[in-house]
Amino acid sequence: MISRVTKQLTIGGIYILIAVVIVGGIYWSNYRPTCLDGIQNGKEEGVDCGTLACSKACIAAAQPLVIQDTQLIKTPAGDFDLAVLVYNPNTEYGADAVGYDLVISDTSGAEILRRSSSFYILPGQTRYVVQTSLQGIPDGASAKVVIKNADWVKTPNSQEVYFITGRETLTPSTKQTTYETVITNNSNFDFDTVDVSMVVRNNAGDIIATNMTNLQSVFSHTDRSIKVTWPFALPVDARVQTEVGTNVFNNANFLKRNGTQEKFQQYY
Repeated sequence: MISRVTKQLTIGGIYILIAVVIVGGIYWSNYRPTCLDGIQNGKEEGVDCGTLACSKACIAAAQPLVIQDTQLIKTPAGDFDLAVLVYNPNTEYGADAVGYDLVISDTSGAEILRRSSSFYILPGQTRYVVQTSLQGIPDGASAKVVIKNADWVKTPNSQEVYFITGRETLTPSTKQTTYETVITNNSNFDFDTVDVSMVVRNNAGDIIATNMTNLQSVFSHTDRSIKVTWPFALPVDARVQTEVGTNVFNNANFLKRNGTQEKFQQYY
């Protein structure tokens, strides 16, 4: 026969086991690393990631873009140009589309104009975003750019896509100024659209005007010429800083070769 003490120990052990199961179940339900619940829990090192908890390393979040300079420039034509210098501190992330608001305020600080637009930016890139011929802005107005969102794309092991400018000429006259240059696509890819922006400085280094244009169907290792004009005279010693780029995150921007669509994943 089973002794009374043995029965008591058995029943006590059962109660302890039940308590452990209940407490353990509650703990596991609340703190288990599900890796699918959108919450950092258990031994996760981030949200649904971590080598021990989920067998995958956490990817560092993209840092915000840095607006290094914003200039609103009144031109001799009486309108305004905009030059915004943007820096991407991320070396592994580019952005297909960065949505922003351009906010213009008068001398009292009251908002008088707000315009939404977007741009793309490569990993680690510093680039100018320009707008031209802004109308209805009073003297003394100020501008700021507010970044609203960025469609980040992780881009490891990137190959270079770059363009070369050469044979530049700046021809001022009494009523207009003409700028011409030749752009070489020095990459192995054919692009549907290539964007060109220009920032003009005087001999003191001050920005005095901007301009922009684009090229269509730019083929690999070919030259294309551009010609832009300003409806006013620029100084004869003015210097034009030309930036050429293309949106490598847009698959449709890669032209077809031999009946197949080039993809930006093949670029990276």
